[in-house]
Amino acid sequence: MDPESTYYSVQERYSAVANQAKPDNKGIYESKAAAAFGYDLDDLRSIPENANLGVSCGNPLATANIQKGETVVDLGSGGGLDVLLAAQKVGQEGKAIGVDMTKDMLELAHRNTRNAGASNASFIEAFITSIPLPSSTVDCIISNCVVNLVPRNEKPLVFQEMFRLLKPGGRVAISDILATKELPASIKKDLSLYVGCIAGASQVGEYERYLKQAGFQDTLILNTNSDLNIYKEMWQGQNSDNSESSSSCCDSAKNIPPGELPDVDFNLWTGEST
Repeated sequence: MDPESTYYSVQERYSAVANQAKPDNKGIYESKAAAAFGYDLDDLRSIPENANLGVSCGNPLATANIQKGETVVDLGSGGGLDVLLAAQKVGQEGKAIGVDMTKDMLELAHRNTRNAGASNASFIEAFITSIPLPSSTVDCIISNCVVNLVPRNEKPLVFQEMFRLLKPGGRVAISDILATKELPASIKKDLSLYVGCIAGASQVGEYERYLKQAGFQDTLILNTNSDLNIYKEMWQGQNSDNSESSSSCCDSAKNIPPGELPDVDFNLWTGEST
């Protein structure tokens, strides 16, 4: 898959996810997914329900150590889940900025921000390989299950942008899906698994190399041993309840028949790391 078509497929899929969000959505399955990956339910209740779309694969805020007054940037901010939670942590003297390339996601994030009354939260439309923010102005960068969606040849650019944006002594907290071994061609070429965060997963050694080449020091990659098959379970649960849509990270692509996930044990090939 070439980068242009990959980006188009990702935007198409996550536009659909954003458009499936409804004001009266109770977020039962989304909350279950977020809780499984380390979010506190009280924190989720403190923000608009549609900010949590069930597309996380971890909780970068758990390790980010965000402080009052800091500037935090979220790469691939979706409906605003982590931005709004970070905005609470930095307080009015701080800033929480989301970066996303999908217009429909940005529109949803703006609505959620207005509903939350978070005046210190904002969003930028951009690719995370080229972010229109000045260098050395950010205290902490977070990202949640997004770097794996960037085409392989462009992944180093993401880490270079992170390093450029951070102040001296700044830090990064990423939750992402990494490959535990070389993925077979059948997975790499599967569009539904690419937009679902699996097929584009880097191996641990590649991630370490991206970080080192960008200039990062004192890096630590931790396997959280989360069960990635939860997304299959979520899809099955939603459809058994006759839900109109499914929005999980590992859901099917728009041009794949609804619910047609390949018969793959996600845990066999990948792991959630932070």
